[in-house]
Order: sequence, then structure tokens, then C-alpha cells
Amino acid sequence: MLTFLIVLISIALLGVSAFAILLVLMQRSPEGGGFGSALGGSAMESVFGGDAGDVLVRSTGKVIGVFFLLSFFLSLCYVHRTRNSSQPYQLPLHLTAPSPKDNSSDRG
Repeated sequence: MLTFLIVLISIALLGVSAFAILLVLMQRSPEGGGFGSALGGSAMESVFGGDAGDVLVRSTGKVIGVFFLLSFFLSLCYVHRTRNSSQPYQLPLHLTAPSPKDNSSDRG
């Protein structure tokens, strides 16, 4: 059940992050040009009116807030899964140097 929740939150996190990237790219730069006008800056003004920039800024803040909440819940799920497992989580690093006894047995 917890694995399903982790997968579900991860997929939602990917979708929210892609949407946040698009919202940031749609915003108009202070110089007036940029990628925001290439994505239909005038179309945004016709939909939202003159305060299209304000709508994008507010919605970007809300989407980033959802992103942080999903990230926090995902980290809580991982902590809960680690604490409830029978074995503590260990990184699979086998970088220990062999002892001198092991080297002498290989030579002889």
C-alpha cells in the first residue's frame, strides 16, 4: 500500500513540476520579450484581460506550493517505509578495501 502511495505521489510530482516549468516559461520577462511572448503572450491577455501577468504569478505560486507539499509527503512516505522495514536502509556500496590476509591467500 505504501509503495502504491509513493508511486502515485511521484507521478503527481512529475506532472506538477512540468506544469510549473510551463507556467514559469509563459510569464512575460521584464524587458517585454522572451519566451512568454513566443508562447502566446497576446492570447493570454485576451483570455485573462490586462492582468494576465498577475494571474500567472499567482498560479505559479500556488503550483510551487503544491510541489513543495508533494515533496514533503513523499519524503515522509520514504521515512515511514524505512522505519517500518525489518532491516535499516543501507546504501549498496561495496567499496571496502580487502584486508592484507585476503591478498596473501590469492598469491599462493
